Amino acid sequence: MQSLPFATGVAVQRYLSAEEGLVAAQEEGCSHWYIDASLMSDMPHNWSEDRSRTLVAAAADRGLSPVLHGNFRAPLASEIPEVREASLRYVRSEVDLAARLEATSLVVHGGAFVEPRPTKAHRDAALERFLTLLSEVVTEAAEKGVEVWLENLSYYPKFRPFSYVFTRETDFSAALNAMPGLKFILDVGHANVNQAAGVPMFEKFSSSIAALSLSNNGGDQDAHLALDEGTLSLREITDAIRLRNWEGVIAFETRNESVESGIAYLTKIWESAPGATA
Repeated sequence: MQSLPFATGVAVQRYLSAEEGLVAAQEEGCSHWYIDASLMSDMPHNWSEDRSRTLVAAAADRGLSPVLHGNFRAPLASEIPEVREASLRYVRSEVDLAARLEATSLVVHGGAFVEPRPTKAHRDAALERFLTLLSEVVTEAAEKGVEVWLENLSYYPKFRPFSYVFTRETDFSAALNAMPGLKFILDVGHANVNQAAGVPMFEKFSSSIAALSLSNNGGDQDAHLALDEGTLSLREITDAIRLRNWEGVIAFETRNESVESGIAYLTKIWESAPGATA
């Protein structure tokens, strides 16, 4: 498989159980794979000590490392204090699981809040509630040797009875103001939904971005399309990567394209850029 000079690792998300995902990642020549805690089979309460030990051994045998993709449904920004407290307990269980599985990182999301007509004030208040709890999670995770990556969700400004939290460029700034050492996984597909924010977000926050999650879409909803489909310009992303000498993990969340095809497409773009030497 071709390699990308800026990729320190390649992860794949196939929406499979952890054990099946490990096999798929090995077959696709990856260094990492996603364990998705939004799948019922892989939620923290479904991991026994024996299952954890067995998976850690299998991953070590194959030379792969997991990324624990936290459950994006956890309502950490709820207006209800009791719900926020329960959500915090749940995310703490993800931290414990990430530590047991020797995961490269735990990916955390802002979740959603319910508001028939969400305004900027509603979004900002929800973000503040989320970041308050996230700061606790990040501190406790570090004590257990777990690095947290905060992932942006898709921006749906209208016609939804709910709104995702942590979706806008200004949200990244707020997060770093609250936690200066925080690391992000920038989902460029999510950043392309109802806004063209992927490149601006990367350009502004590249020094805090540990990984990029790649997929494409038509700009109206998260579709996980192949990199050469949709309205997102991967050329602009790779140009920004080159300009900033960025390095990090590349995660492929393309449901209709193999990792090999995605890497080949990125490599072609990278090597065909004006003045590129490889």
